[in-house]
Amino acid sequence: MPKQVDADVRRAELAAATRRVILRQGLEGSTLREVAREAGWSIGVLAHYFETKDELLRYSLADPAWVMNRFDSTEPDGLASVRSILERLLPVSAEMRNMWQVWMTFWVSWPGDASWDRERRLRQRKFRRFCRGLIRHSVARGELDVRIDADRDGDALATLLHGLGVQAVLDPRSWPQRRQLEALDAFFAVRLPSGSVEVTPCG
Repeated sequence: MPKQVDADVRRAELAAATRRVILRQGLEGSTLREVAREAGWSIGVLAHYFETKDELLRYSLADPAWVMNRFDSTEPDGLASVRSILERLLPVSAEMRNMWQVWMTFWVSWPGDASWDRERRLRQRKFRRFCRGLIRHSVARGELDVRIDADRDGDALATLLHGLGVQAVLDPRSWPQRRQLEALDAFFAVRLPSGSVEVTPCG
């Protein structure tokens, strides 16, 4: 068991190093040798865990230690907590801006590659399901209008988040934290039950 734990830690270190190299040098510059150098390990050590660059890149997106994967298992507890979960997904911090930059790099890479096209579709569908679940939870709690179509509005929420993330990364001066959160709050404000007050984040 200790060996498995060590292997997981090593893979997480290499995945984190890969993302740092991508941010600095792009995908073309993210060679196995450069990632090994960034992580402080030899190319031989890296090759023990990842045989190819493609395998390393895929893991660097699916890395269980990365932030998005932690949000997938976050259990919401009312609309205020839903809003807080979504706020933490937006590029309102340096860490999250970096994450969005990495995601955006992968979104536009290898066009026409069937394997990566499938990977992107699966991730987009997973994110839409995540947003639909948050909407469905809030409707069930009576904190959003019961007439809402959870699938439709969940997809609209996913689209909003993607749009805010892209805008905030490409034009951060025009889309500071305040404006991003205002757009998120406006999404929920028009979906509250009649007579409700606007939601505020918990915590």
